[in-house]
Amino acid sequence: MTITDLFRVVIKIIGIYSLSKAMNRLLPRFSVLNGANTFTLIFDVIYMSLLALIVFVFLFQTNRVIKFFRIDRGFDSKVINLKNLNEEGLFKIGILLIGLLLITDNSASFLTFCYLELKKQISVGGLDLVPGAIIPYIHYDTWAISGINILIGVLMLTFNTRILQVFIKTNNKDG
Repeated sequence: MTITDLFRVVIKIIGIYSLSKAMNRLLPRFSVLNGANTFTLIFDVIYMSLLALIVFVFLFQTNRVIKFFRIDRGFDSKVINLKNLNEEGLFKIGILLIGLLLITDNSASFLTFCYLELKKQISVGGLDLVPGAIIPYIHYDTWAISGINILIGVLMLTFNTRILQVFIKTNNKDG
């Protein structure tokens, strides 16, 4: 496997991930259009168009991305040695990536809900006394799920070797 092949795979994975995140965020917004103003609709269409362009470039024009950012240059060797990469190594990389994605995907919503709850608790009369403040309802179930996902991600990063031992039977020399 060459360096360019590795970057090609990574860029395509980023493109697929971006496509799935965009669908998860925008499809619910387009399904409920009652009461939506024109500006929000136009902004969503522009955002979806730009994201579709980026996903198309990442998925189908990966060589252009590699050439534009020059990410295949400056390495000592053009070939990656994969002799030591076995089933355990691939599984460990997968566990680490899933753990990191769980943490990064849920951190923003978890911190937003923490901030809103803190603001609600600190304010004497609640958030009603702040003029012009439009504070959304705090969804405690979403807050709890994002916190649990962050905890699972941290546990996956911390105990990745134990998780690896559960799913892959390693050969013991003792029998």
